[in-house]
Amino acid sequence: MKLTPKALAVLRHLLQQPGQGVSKEEFFRAVWADTVVSDAALTSCIQELRQALHDDARSPRYIETVHRRGFRFIGKVVSDQLSVVSPPPAALPRSQLATGNWQLTTPLVGREVELRQLHGWLDKALQGERQFVFVTGEVGIGKTTLVEAFLAQVAGEGTAWIGRGQCIKYYGAGEAYLPLLNQAA
Repeated sequence: MKLTPKALAVLRHLLQQPGQGVSKEEFFRAVWADTVVSDAALTSCIQELRQALHDDARSPRYIETVHRRGFRFIGKVVSDQLSVVSPPPAALPRSQLATGNWQLTTPLVGREVELRQLHGWLDKALQGERQFVFVTGEVGIGKTTLVEAFLAQVAGEGTAWIGRGQCIKYYGAGEAYLPLLNQAA
């Protein structure tokens, strides 16, 4: 079963404190830092996790409800690594790590091919061959994390200057790539 990014973030937060009760407020601060959501959002994520883990709320093996307080991970946490949770990457600016956004502290896993491809396109650009790259895909698959990891590596190498742009919500009729079209004009 494929889990949503928010359900994974809830599970990660539970695993950071195995055996300890985690309040709803803690979840909201950790998983939905810059968003106001109802209790239903957390309940939905917990239900999704229980379904994936084949866990029953009435006789839990993994996620226990702490009535009127929150939830507790009661399953056994086993790791052959030193830590269950990896520390945040040191290459990211401190201001980004302080946002509380779980995506900025999640380690990059299984994207070596995509990183090599980005570096290949950068190498071509550095040799004078023009490159235009779009990183696209479904919501929550790690596009921003991939790009942040790539930019952190490039910044560490000192091979290129990095400029950042941001798309803003455009109300009314407009082109899909309006920021790019405005720059090209």
